[in-house]
Amino acid sequence: MCGPNYIDGEGVLNGMSIIFKNISGSRNMTGKVFPVLFLCGAAMCVVANKAGLADDDGIPDLAHPLVAESPTPDTELRFEYILIETDTADELEINPEGEFAIMPGVSIEVDIPYKFRDPSDGSGSQDNLDVAEIALKLARGMSATSLLGGGLELELPTGDDGKDIGSNNELIVKPFLDGGFIDGSFEYIGFFGLEFPFNQDSLTESEKDLGLEYNLAMAYWLQPRLRGIFELDGELVVIGDDNESVINASWGAIGSPIKGVPLEVGIGMSVPITRDRDFDQKAIISLLYQF
Repeated sequence: MCGPNYIDGEGVLNGMSIIFKNISGSRNMTGKVFPVLFLCGAAMCVVANKAGLADDDGIPDLAHPLVAESPTPDTELRFEYILIETDTADELEINPEGEFAIMPGVSIEVDIPYKFRDPSDGSGSQDNLDVAEIALKLARGMSATSLLGGGLELELPTGDDGKDIGSNNELIVKPFLDGGFIDGSFEYIGFFGLEFPFNQDSLTESEKDLGLEYNLAMAYWLQPRLRGIFELDGELVVIGDDNESVINASWGAIGSPIKGVPLEVGIGMSVPITRDRDFDQKAIISLLYQF
């Protein structure tokens, strides 16, 4: 099994800044976002420095849930096949993800989802790249069975508002905290992120100035190579005119079909449990390969 390759963490942070400059396309937008990025980035550098002092053996390898991300920085590839039913359309999302450990306790993750949308009103089908994401993920082992982490995620305007697939103008800056611990056959994982939207269009600008996204996941090892998963995820507007609050429940199983091969296969369902909802139901199939 190959270990992770390490590169200079400062160079990665500089690279993220260059990427942001290329996608911003607006001096006004840059002026508003840079203070947030600077403050978040400074905090992330401090945590990254501390995380880099721990070796890989000091960070427990927590389960990868169906909806949320594992808080453990790893080098891995993941592929998701998601069927979504909404009031207005049937959707298919194909989401390849890659994560690369750049130093002990630090990784970069990139998601590039593509969505196919079939409206229920009979109009023509649409497809487009959805909102791509790039994240810096940090973690420090607190003990042999627990870790605390955080990071900074950018949701990029790679979608298409005209096709109701993501957004082609809004950038979201999301600092987050996550962590988890192992208790016998159980694993518990939590994620909390603050969403700062920028470059919104005039129709939605007042809806959300600050959002909160969260996920709570529990895994239970049914067998050495099979675990059950239950998750609650949601989002709400902390500051803004939109008072919508969404909570979804997800359940399923993740297993390793081939002994000795670091491949995991997951399958599950997700449904909203609040009156506010982004979808009616969702089926998830995932493949994960760790290096």
